[in-house]
Amino acid sequence: MNTIIELMLKISDRNVLCFYHKDTNTFDGWPVSAIQMQNLDPNERLPLKDENNFRFLTYDEINHKDIMGFFVKECVEDKEIRKRLFNILRKHNYVEPFIEGLRELNLYDEFEMACGDIYRQLFFEWAEKNELNF
Repeated sequence: MNTIIELMLKISDRNVLCFYHKDTNTFDGWPVSAIQMQNLDPNERLPLKDENNFRFLTYDEINHKDIMGFFVKECVEDKEIRKRLFNILRKHNYVEPFIEGLRELNLYDEFEMACGDIYRQLFFEWAEKNELNF
């Protein structure tokens, strides 16, 4: 589960795209795998539907702000800490600062326990939609 959360948190803004490559069983930012890249003619267009390369969830599809806001509302009792974390969520780029704040406050493990199932559910719904088995 920890790896799934880490993968999801790497999608930290709208400019980050991630792809899953079935042939190498890896996630990265390239629309085709390294193996296919060797054989790809630079003039060829990427197919709209590729049986090997799958676009992962986007920033908007994950909706970190709702998940993180849920954690702060439901799991953080100290008012000053809640205020600090909610202030981070008001920023434009909030994912990495929020995670850093959780680590500084020794709340990251609690965040994983409380929100890990949400991230896992999103991951496995994506995998099912794309007919992938993990």
